[in-house]
Amino acid sequence: MKITVINPNSSESMTEHIHAELERIKRPETELVVLCTEGAPPAIQSATDVALATPPLLELVRRANRDKSDAVIIACFSDPGLEAAREQSDILVLGIQETSVHVACMLGHRYSILTPLKARIASKEQDVRRFKVESALASVRALGMTVAETDADPMRTKARVLDVARQAMEVDGAEVMVLGCAGMIGYAKDVEKELGIIIIDPTTVAFKICESFVELGVHHCKKGLYATPLPH
Repeated sequence: MKITVINPNSSESMTEHIHAELERIKRPETELVVLCTEGAPPAIQSATDVALATPPLLELVRRANRDKSDAVIIACFSDPGLEAAREQSDILVLGIQETSVHVACMLGHRYSILTPLKARIASKEQDVRRFKVESALASVRALGMTVAETDADPMRTKARVLDVARQAMEVDGAEVMVLGCAGMIGYAKDVEKELGIIIIDPTTVAFKICESFVELGVHHCKKGLYATPLPH
């Protein structure tokens, strides 16, 4: 199978980190393509960034269809352009946020999302309502770091994830933590061992689910919500 993973920002460093981690966990027979979007913001941490990142992202989704990929993963926790990408695509498209919060609901009574910036808490709360997993949400807590910092400073990021996750566990009653940024890829296991609860790395979880969906022949329905747009 061939899976295209799109980092919707223009950070080559983050794209390389995503590629390295997914290369480590992918099945031997899986062909992995990891791309970042030229001309997009260097990080996606606002609604404006999401809007600017979406047009070049959709072009990469169309390219993945033309290049005979079996699926596309949007590797950003804002899931930019997810519904439009599914309209544009005849192959499976997964967003790491939507996928990981649904998984979180299966692994514990309540889950928390750890997002880089306080300004994005409200957005994450809106997203879980849209994904119909609000009832199990314990909290959304911020690390107080930018997206770029979570990618560039692993030691500080892990320390903040550990501290904020402990607060979510002890104060909010969360049993599962979702790392709310692709820049946190590769940090989950160390924190999980320290706290003894479940830490979900959304990019790796979405990727392994994607491999299974492709193997099963599962993809989004092209009637109704994700129907291909009519030509103008």
